[in-house]
Amino acid sequence: MADKSHSVSTAGPSDREDLGGTSVSVSARRTTVVAVLVVGATVFAVAIAAVLSGAGASSPEIESSVINEDSPSHRVFFENQRGQTLWVYDVWVADTGPERYQGLSGTESLPADTGLLFVYDQETADRAIVMREMHYPIDVVFIDGSGTVTTVRSATTEPGVPDDELTHYTGRARWILEVPHGTAERHAIVSGTSVRITGPTHAFDSQREIPPERDSI
Repeated sequence: MADKSHSVSTAGPSDREDLGGTSVSVSARRTTVVAVLVVGATVFAVAIAAVLSGAGASSPEIESSVINEDSPSHRVFFENQRGQTLWVYDVWVADTGPERYQGLSGTESLPADTGLLFVYDQETADRAIVMREMHYPIDVVFIDGSGTVTTVRSATTEPGVPDDELTHYTGRARWILEVPHGTAERHAIVSGTSVRITGPTHAFDSQREIPPERDSI
């Protein structure tokens, strides 16, 4: 807001210049220059805002906070009823809400013999996985609180499908393991297969632990 004490200018003889016979007020020239600067600054600000708006309009590619350059921290062993190892996956762990929501979304591939292990506090009957922004199919292995496979699902990509219309792959589970597509069948991982987990934070061996109580259905 301009100060009222400067709202009126009185131009003396030295405040005017004669240009080609035309008397021009110095104050008027100053006013014109200020106006040009203001318009220029406004145009610049609008241009910057448009650039920033355009940048925000295009969603950046999702980067997984779980699958990264660090080596997998855990291993998941699948064993048959005779205790023979069928296959072993080196896995990363998603054990927080944001990590489980992120999952493998936005990643381009899952390296051979690796996977992502979703860890929950307890077993429930209807754990669900969706293929949100997934670029490749996977196998989804549901594992209950006793360390036994309950269900194996083959999940395919669903490009362009709204989140609320994505297929829900469900099963009874305390852990869910996502592995490269087709490998569960290849290694005879089926319902009833035993699971052992090793690692620094979420180790589990059904031979050494008492299974947790199940949630009511």
